[in-house]
Amino acid sequence: MTASIYDVAKRAGVSISTVSRILNNSANVSDKKVQAVREAMEYYQYEPNQFGRGLVKQRSNMIGVYTPFHSGSVFESSYTLELLKGIERVLTRHNYSMVLISESEEYSNRVKGSPRFMEYVRQRRIDGLLLSGLNGKSMDEEALKQILDEEYPVVYIGKKFHKKGINVYAQYESYMHQMIETLYADGHRKIVLYFYTTHENYLAGIVKKAKEELKELELIPIALSHMTDIRPDLIADFRKYVIGGGCTAICSPGIETTQIILSVCGELRLSVPETVSILSVEHKSGEGRRLFPQISAFFVPAKDMGSGAAELLLDMIEDRPLEETSREYETKFFDRESIRQL
Repeated sequence: MTASIYDVAKRAGVSISTVSRILNNSANVSDKKVQAVREAMEYYQYEPNQFGRGLVKQRSNMIGVYTPFHSGSVFESSYTLELLKGIERVLTRHNYSMVLISESEEYSNRVKGSPRFMEYVRQRRIDGLLLSGLNGKSMDEEALKQILDEEYPVVYIGKKFHKKGINVYAQYESYMHQMIETLYADGHRKIVLYFYTTHENYLAGIVKKAKEELKELELIPIALSHMTDIRPDLIADFRKYVIGGGCTAICSPGIETTQIILSVCGELRLSVPETVSILSVEHKSGEGRRLFPQISAFFVPAKDMGSGAAELLLDMIEDRPLEETSREYETKFFDRESIRQL
């Protein structure tokens, strides 16, 4: 198997950028590190070709953007599309191009323990990596920790979990709790909380805080997968919890899900908001306003998050000073027609 600069750096116990500097004589490096890199290169018989040296210098001008298979198709999610728009806006301005690295379940099953973005990192096919949709203590996060330790240029979108990591974050726990609080303040005491499986690792904290602060609340959390047809499950849920269980409000994790919820309400002859109130998350400003009835929503600025992540990554790649290692984005509440005060 042909060795890569990633393998050399790992064996030498240095970062990829250190190997790059040694190969290109671009900065002072200690004799000890130089000797370790040379030993590793000899061990692997590593000889970077002209194209390889271009990658070492980080001049392929390609940025990888990774979404795992459990997030579904990138073209089905307004969140992912807005994120990509923000990323593309920054990359184009700086003469970089974007490579979409979409995981598939087939690939994941075939290459155990190795998410697809590792191919691109090890083969130096990209200058840096943007990660979205990591799910708890998964193989994706373990691989991310590995490349963070190697000081590979990477920014991830989600809550900070590694001391060396650089991330952007939309305060997911905070705005989900605000959704519950908003409905509770309007008199709703039995609420269904839908969430995507990508956020499952945040659920315990959200439920715990809600129970501690909202004493009369009965919260029913239900996981949804982007990969399945959720309509039959929603119909069963509404029959059980709204028609038969007395739930008066629904928290929806996104406008795509909200559209299906409204369709289910129509089929079951449930009036919004008279019978059941709906509060959603929107990732494109004004999405909820275009539905009927207009849906109250917390706006998460996904496009700005994408731009911010890309800006931080390019600062790393081009050795500009980093003024921050974690950037948070605030949400905004839009009160429309879908919540009834009890």
